[in-house]
Amino acid sequence: MKRILAMVVLALTAGAGPALRAQPARSAEAQLRAAQHTEEVEGNLKEAIELYKAVARSGNRALEATALLRMAECHRKLGDAQAREIYEQIIRRYADQRDAVAIAQARLTAANPAASIKGDRAVWTGPKVDLFGRVSPDGRLITYVDWEVGDLAVHDVVTNTDRALTTDGKATGYAQFAEASAVSRDGAFVAYSWFSDKQVRELRVMSLHVNGAEKPRTFFSGSADISFISPRDWSPDGRWVATSIQRKDGTGQLAVINVADGSLRVLKSAGWSGPNRMFFSSDGRYIAYDLPATDASEQRDVFIMAVDATREIRAVDHTADERVMGWSPDGTRLLFSSDRTGTAGLWSLSVADGKPQGAPELLRADTGGGESLGLTASGTLYLFKQITSRDVRVAPIDVAAGKLGNLTSFVRGFVPDPRDPHWSPDGKYVAYQACGGPCIAIRTVESGDVRKVLPRGLLYPRDPQWSPDGRFFIVAGRDRNGRNGIFKVDSQSGETTSVIMGPGFGSSPQWSRDGRKIYYTGNGIVERDLESGTDRTVTDRPVIRNISVSPDGRSIAARTPTDEGTRTFALLLVPTAGGPSRELLHVPQSEDWGSTHTAEWTADGQALLVVRPKGSRHELVLVPIDGSQPRTLGIDPTSWIEGAVGGVDRGFSLSPDGRQLAFLTGKTAAEVWALENILPARSSRR
Repeated sequence: MKRILAMVVLALTAGAGPALRAQPARSAEAQLRAAQHTEEVEGNLKEAIELYKAVARSGNRALEATALLRMAECHRKLGDAQAREIYEQIIRRYADQRDAVAIAQARLTAANPAASIKGDRAVWTGPKVDLFGRVSPDGRLITYVDWEVGDLAVHDVVTNTDRALTTDGKATGYAQFAEASAVSRDGAFVAYSWFSDKQVRELRVMSLHVNGAEKPRTFFSGSADISFISPRDWSPDGRWVATSIQRKDGTGQLAVINVADGSLRVLKSAGWSGPNRMFFSSDGRYIAYDLPATDASEQRDVFIMAVDATREIRAVDHTADERVMGWSPDGTRLLFSSDRTGTAGLWSLSVADGKPQGAPELLRADTGGGESLGLTASGTLYLFKQITSRDVRVAPIDVAAGKLGNLTSFVRGFVPDPRDPHWSPDGKYVAYQACGGPCIAIRTVESGDVRKVLPRGLLYPRDPQWSPDGRFFIVAGRDRNGRNGIFKVDSQSGETTSVIMGPGFGSSPQWSRDGRKIYYTGNGIVERDLESGTDRTVTDRPVIRNISVSPDGRSIAARTPTDEGTRTFALLLVPTAGGPSRELLHVPQSEDWGSTHTAEWTADGQALLVVRPKGSRHELVLVPIDGSQPRTLGIDPTSWIEGAVGGVDRGFSLSPDGRQLAFLTGKTAAEVWALENILPARSSRR
């Protein structure tokens, strides 16, 4: 078998006829893009392999090496032994293609357990782990926001203990709260952003080793047009804090702010999404950061800018997604992540006088993704990671009998980070937000095949709802200028049009049954006529997050808060034509945000399925709309709630015929990892 495969690969790369090898480069590039689309968007690995084979006969060595590498990756995902043979062929025949060879070598090394890299370890796991802090230079302390009370805190990696740095969040009942932080190079101070009781965002500084007596000092107070401000890194001399600013007009800014007097110097204005991470070089002369490659892309490139803003260089320019990770302690290397191999790898780029020197070097073939929390003085990289087993499952359901059948798992075309599952009107597909936010996955239930729709111009298409004819989705989302709104997305092309600008992610847009109107939450529930653009208030009673329109279109199920002291909400039935609403059931509020999704209508529209907490678990209740007594079903929905990620995420969806249930399972946990021994010896010394 190996001999046959070797002959096939040799024929693809060397034995092709002149006509095939003389394909125009532009045609080969188009074929490569088509193959990548088949692999990454459609998830059809076998067809993608055949398409890559054609590119591997193009006569363009760079494209050939890329195609062979992608072909090997497809075989690897399929569990085929052919991947190793192709990697070896790349190493032998494409020595001039350094990136491809480095990736192939890394893949072969990773496949050999004896050659596994030591030193990568989880240093902090638990519900308080977040991505808004930084590691201290000695690697012992990690700042974070305690989101239960809104205060800035610090985790000690050695003792595995937590210590509050501020108390105003808890004292004011979350009227004020911390957001992001950065630790000074000497490990003495922490700068952090604070949403104050004056409804403005401030930058404050305090000792990292505060004993409870010291008060923070505000050194910058933002204007009313600032929607978010995030300190990213301190200059080595402790004078400046590199800061990312988002303004309400959709502008993102890269700036430095003087810690002593609060003076602001904007270095660059960009799109709303702005820099993901920012790091000062060890000499303080440059800042490295990443930005979207174009206004219409989520793919990022890495840049280096002089602190005096006299020079900016695109340090890493590649079709893959790159994110800056930090500088080596001696300042000679810039570290960044890249998915050019098909997985999130760690790369190093030599830099002198703010300019790249030579080609990037692969340090880790697969880090498992993650956001940088900074490098320590010894060169250890700290990464925030999300570890998740979340996925979508389908099972037959007998609502009358209160029984759930055997689960169906989709083993092909896994799409990460699923949320908000919804059935198509014909019951053949399940759509859900995925890919960490920007895409909608459409799963064919019968075959398990999946394809991805990328809504054009949207960053976060939340809670995708099918139109009655299945042609469109209505979503709440945010465009690439940072503006919230409700948008219509073509379910085939991803073409996106705005319907209403202004409503946020919690607006929960729903179609009317004739597709001519939508309902959304604002001050109560509002009906928007899509043709005339006029609004009508359906009810002015306050509602909590998601709503759901009945199969006949005559009613909307919603939840409304009741007396705060009882910590309950009422399940509300609201006539779409107007008139008084009815309370069907009072349900205790759960501490778990995931259980805040709305009720699901049964197929006949005569009842609602509602999840309510029961001790440490949950139960599924059938609530008739005629006022009859609710009935607890023999189905445990706890795993659906654990699979949801909170906020407006929906844990389950009932098919139009009422016979199948799509739901989320699995859990997401956050961890901080320390990656040691990542740098060559010359870059680990100061």
